[in-house]
Amino acid sequence: MLGAIVGDIAGSRVEYNNNRSKDFDLFGDGCVATVNSIMSLAVAKAVMACNRDWSALPANAAKYIREVGRKYPDCGFGEMFCRWIFSDNPEPSDSFDNGAATRVSPCGFIAKSEWEAAELSEMVTAVAHENERALNDAEATAVAISMAWRGYTKSEILASIERKYSSLDNDNINGTFRFNETCKETVLQAIKCFLASSSFEDAIRSAISIGGDSGAIGAIAGAIAEAYYGVPDEIKEKALHFLDEELRAIYDEWERFCPPRNERYWLITKYIGKLTDSHTVCGEVISWEETFPFDEFEIDWLLLNLPHCNYGDILKQMGVSLDFAELTSKEVSSLGAEQVLALIASAFRDEHFGNGILVEYFRTGAMLKWLKRLKDIDWGTPPKKIIAATLKRCNNFRQIVYTITYHSSAETWSMNITTYGDEPIDEPLYADGEVLQDNLAAIHFEYWKPSYPQEGAFSICDGQQWSAEVFYEDGRTLHFDGDNTYPPNWNDLLAVFGILDEDYAKTKPEPGEIIYLSVSFDSRKTYYYITVDDTIEVCDEVIVPVGANNNELIGKVEDVEYFLPENVPFPLDKTKAIIRKANAPETNGD
Repeated sequence: MLGAIVGDIAGSRVEYNNNRSKDFDLFGDGCVATVNSIMSLAVAKAVMACNRDWSALPANAAKYIREVGRKYPDCGFGEMFCRWIFSDNPEPSDSFDNGAATRVSPCGFIAKSEWEAAELSEMVTAVAHENERALNDAEATAVAISMAWRGYTKSEILASIERKYSSLDNDNINGTFRFNETCKETVLQAIKCFLASSSFEDAIRSAISIGGDSGAIGAIAGAIAEAYYGVPDEIKEKALHFLDEELRAIYDEWERFCPPRNERYWLITKYIGKLTDSHTVCGEVISWEETFPFDEFEIDWLLLNLPHCNYGDILKQMGVSLDFAELTSKEVSSLGAEQVLALIASAFRDEHFGNGILVEYFRTGAMLKWLKRLKDIDWGTPPKKIIAATLKRCNNFRQIVYTITYHSSAETWSMNITTYGDEPIDEPLYADGEVLQDNLAAIHFEYWKPSYPQEGAFSICDGQQWSAEVFYEDGRTLHFDGDNTYPPNWNDLLAVFGILDEDYAKTKPEPGEIIYLSVSFDSRKTYYYITVDDTIEVCDEVIVPVGANNNELIGKVEDVEYFLPENVPFPLDKTKAIIRKANAPETNGD
């Protein structure tokens, strides 16, 4: 949200007299916090008041936007929005002004996923706007912020926005814009400014230099840029001076509620998860090399703009020569950031003189080792303390939610388990809190990708979806999700919750349960079959009857489930039985 405030203030004095250059004083005479900053803070207040119960968000948004807004009647409200603010019985209007997008940044920062960012944005926006364009562009803004905050690359953000909301063409974004308060014009230009930027400040300067509604474009581009780059301390300090006491109090409360990342090397350490293999529900391994964005990593390395020109001297002090074997084998656990950066700089130097060698620094695991060390330095020693974690696993009609919570007074943990929407079960987990804390720290959630979707052309339509959320003592929260695909140390997480995978996906039916198999052929769709053979497992090939003539085809088992007769997912009398395993011998029934 701070990025939205910075962009709004920087653009406030040139909205009607556009600046057509990046060369200007960021906080010059005439700069003020306008409606964009004030309404962003009002939305933040509404979000915090929910205490993460989002069912209350629409009511809170309507309350606090109007409550805060009425204190600043001259901050720059549009005509329709102003009537809504001061109405005793406000109803959403057909307005499609860009204010809908400028104030949703708190939704993007607090959301666990792109889906939730879109949902929270709609809740906040719909209280005052019913125009579809306003709703969609506010959602696009919140989703872009959420993705940038959670560690997605610019190409991933661009692909998501173009797939879900609007195409971002390659038109020049410099100096051709006129003042326009509509969402359609403002949001796309702001996202383009972020995508073309080289730093937080560059995104703000680009947004203001193109003209148009500079405060709004600056607020939207600034919010996304904050999520991606962070805000330099000097800019933060100057911007916050423009907030009065009441607005500053809301901001300070928000910063405690949603702490800034404060990671100096985030631009490159976010690639750690992309450098590790993923595992599928069938036990297959998806190599990181299939999807790793080498070009984007190099760009972000350059954008980090760190002083590594003297890497040769630093390596000499370390006793390491510019030799591939020495560089890649160097133990890094005790190295400082400057030394690790020197190792990375030497790898790029090697690429400059020997094209194609850089990828070998990745393949040996050296680059991953270096990035993990930088992440460890950013997170501090000892690492951030985890105070709670939640794991949710969904498999068709079965859902189990595990929640573990640390009790500092007794230095112990407890676990809460909810299944099928039943009443939660509370049971002790570890008597020794330090043991569980160490086990959780050893998983290194900070290394994970934000999401583990299915990869490749073939997708399983059922199987297992999961999400995990980790809460830290300093207020940081990390959220992850996956669809039949998992991080490499998935079993370590299950062990922390005391779960054996067999406990969840049972290998044998209970008395009276019927075995249902989800079977796929050469398409994405799966079909239910029943069997009495409890030795069949996921990924086995089976022969099944298909069609009116019961022609025999070979299918692949994607999932094995167990149901009591009254809970079956498909009627028994309409479900065919498999004939046998594909590799099993035929029998004559004797």
